[in-house]
This record gives sequence, structure tokens and C-alpha cells, in this order.
Amino acid sequence: MNHFKLKILAALLLAATLAACGGADDTSTADRPPLSAQIGTVAISLTDGPDFRFDEVNASISAIFLIGPDGPVSVLSDPVTIDLLGLGNVADIIAIEDVPAGQYRRIRMILTDLELIEYDENGDIAVRISPPLPVDGRIDLFPSEPIQVLADGLLHIELDFDAEKSITVSTTNGEVTVRPVIFIRIDRFTRLGKLARVHGLIIRLDAGNQRFVLCPRHVIADADNTDDGLNFGHCIVVRVSENTGIFDQQGDPARFDLLTRGQELTAIGFPAPFVGAIPGDDVDTRRRIALDTVTIELGPLGAFAHLRGITASRVDPDTGRFGFLLAPNQGFTPGSAVQVQLQAGTRIFALDGAELAASEIQAGYRGLVDGVISLSAGSPAVVKSALVILKRIADFVDRLKGIILNIDLESGSLLISSEVGDRCIVTSSETRILLITRDTEENTQTIERVELADLQAGMGVHAYGEFLASGCLAARTLVAFTRESASE
Repeated sequence: MNHFKLKILAALLLAATLAACGGADDTSTADRPPLSAQIGTVAISLTDGPDFRFDEVNASISAIFLIGPDGPVSVLSDPVTIDLLGLGNVADIIAIEDVPAGQYRRIRMILTDLELIEYDENGDIAVRISPPLPVDGRIDLFPSEPIQVLADGLLHIELDFDAEKSITVSTTNGEVTVRPVIFIRIDRFTRLGKLARVHGLIIRLDAGNQRFVLCPRHVIADADNTDDGLNFGHCIVVRVSENTGIFDQQGDPARFDLLTRGQELTAIGFPAPFVGAIPGDDVDTRRRIALDTVTIELGPLGAFAHLRGITASRVDPDTGRFGFLLAPNQGFTPGSAVQVQLQAGTRIFALDGAELAASEIQAGYRGLVDGVISLSAGSPAVVKSALVILKRIADFVDRLKGIILNIDLESGSLLISSEVGDRCIVTSSETRILLITRDTEENTQTIERVELADLQAGMGVHAYGEFLASGCLAARTLVAFTRESASE
């Protein structure tokens, strides 16, 4: 695989209610089904943002279902293989589908493989592992409240597949254990989630309203970056604001009026609902997904590099540049550093979607940079940046794992037996607690958000947070599990 390639995110937009664009000149609605008052539209996105020893974690997902009182309803039927580490702290919309309105109690994901790859310093594969999956990869996710799909409504379900928490490598024998850890966030397209990316072709422009219809050209989330050809049944509306940074194929700032029909680009922004009409499009009542863009990168897939690394300096106020030490296995000599050039329109975000100012960049932040690399003899490489996403020091966490010995509900604390002796964990109302078990009747691994009172002595636990002066870990996230829930 070419690790210079921009591993960006595309939408697998599968809603029958989206515009069926059979070709660049096709605006017919003859084959489009009528809207039903008893149908809602659900978008599924996948995200991850780990720091991990492997260079790729390729998750092969064959299907996703919503399960309600009338049985399972498919929301993803076309298999995808996604490099979780390539998601880069942004969300990939992998499906949008119409489903019957009503309540759904759980989400079932069928995970067929989880391939772990590690490269050597020459970029060759040194390790390739496909560890066994618990209960053949059948995973049931229970949200804290039932999923309510409204008639003629839009719903966004974000699945945070945390590779780092899902995979344990033994420090003694190197044995790999898989216990998928997936967090659920449900919203009606409020701007609470992560950035999403879509790569495709412009098939319709509405210059007066600064928006256009974009139809995906690739299922870019696939780990092999397969060219899936034109997929005009999966179009979205891209909205541009005065703050959207637009960059040409050379990585230089550009203008909206340079966009043309048939142009290939990557749109990056926050998913949102859209109701209205685009000139030349006779569909104005159909549910559609829009993308409120922060960045637009012109050119084919791979025109912009997607670089991982660590910030090496603050931004120089005179040049607008900061140092960036590149992570291994991206096509550079180990230990290579570049200068990242901030430009007019470059946007900077933290993991939680909060926008940052250039003055907030400090040395030591892990991050990702989208940009075009400019090489000059005798000078450090410069990345003309379009987008920067940073993991600030405050985002880092301490870890503690072991077996629960005792739970004190009054104080909200646990005593666990760990590799370094007995240790205490302190929880609060803000702590996310997941319980992973095995459902023998359904033959699935279940993942459910629970309260501290639902845990028991003897369960395994992995805690993530900050160590206090007392030596206890103040947990942000607590993942508890029964012994039989891990891969065998």
C-alpha cells in the first residue's frame, strides 16, 4: 500500500431517498420511491482515534442491523474493510439507509476480521496478524436508551470503534486478545460529532447559494482504497461558508468560483440535514444529508497527503509555520520532520471538534495534517496545510487494568488487583462505564453502557483517566468484562 496516499473518509450513502443521479445529466425521479410517513433515515458513521503499536488495524464489517420488536433491519449490507487507524480522529459515514420508524433496542455488527499490520523501517510488512474474534465477530451494542427513529426524520448513530481498548497484547508472550470496545453516540445531526470526509465528483452547482451536489467516486474508507467507480446513487449536498478553506491541487488557497461541474474533490465538514432544492434538481421534499464544510481539497484521491506525527514547536508568528515530527511508515526516512505551513483558510481542530487558534499549538501534540508537500533542495520539506487535527496534552490518559476485588458504591470507587499490586479507581457521574459480556442465547458479544452498581467482583476491568496524588486513578472511561467475553 502506498502510505503517502491520503487515507481519508468517504460516505457509503445508501438511502433510497437520496437523489438517484444515474449520470451527470440525469435529474429524473421516475425510479425514486415515494416518501412514506412511516419511514425515517438513519446514518451510521465509524470513528476511532487511537495511539497504537500497530500501523494498520483493518476491520472487515459485513453487515450492521438495527434490532427492534419486529426483528433486524439492515442499515449496512455491502461489506467494508476499514483501517481504523486511518480514520484519524474523524468520522466516516459508512451507511445511510431508510428504516421503518419506531424504537430499536440494539445495534448488531458482524465483524468478520480484524487484521493487525506492522511495518518495518523500510515500509515492508513485518507483522500481519488476524487474531480470533469473540463469538465469530457477532457484536450487539446496547445504547443507554432505545434508538428512536422518527417518521420522515434523520438520525445519526456514531460508532466509536476504539482499537486501542479493543486489542490487548501480552507483555510476556505477545499473545493478542481481541475484545471489541465500541462506544455509541446518537443525535439528530446536531454539531456534536467529529468531522467527516467525502471524496467524489461535483454533479450540480448552486453558486448563488454556495453549495453543490457531490457524488462519491470511491469508497475511500476501504483499507485497500479500491476504486469503486462512479456511485451516483449516493449523493450529498455540500454547503460552503465564508469560513470554508478551499485549496487547489497544489495545496494553495482557492475560491468557490473555481469549482466546476465534473470536478473531483474531497469535502470535509460536519454532517447535517438538508431540505430544499438545488437548481436543476426537481427533488425538494426528500430527506438528504448535507455536509457543512470546513475544508475542500481539489483534485483526485491522494492529491493531499494525510500525515501523522507530533508537533515539534509552536507556530512561528513571522512565517506561520510549525515543526512536525512524522510518525514512522509514511514513506519518509525514520525520524523525518517537516515544516507545516498554515495558510489563509487552514482550519485547526481538537479531537472533540472544537476549533483551535494557531496560538494554541504547542510542541508535543499528536496530530494529523492534510496538505500538499513542497520539496526544495537543501531545505526541510514544507507541507502546505489545509486541515490540522491535534490531540492536546489534556487529551492523553493514564491506564490501569486488573481484576475487581471490591466495589464501594457510596464513594464510587473500586479496588482492583493489578500487575503492580492492589490499586484503587475512583469514578464520578462523568465516567463512561461499559460492560462487555457474552449472550449465549443470541451467540453474540454484548456491549452496554451501565452504572457502577452493575459491576461485580471478579470481573476484569480496564480504566482510563488520570492518576491522583493519592495513587488512585480518576477514571474517565471504565471497561468491565467477563472472562468469556474475550476472543478464545
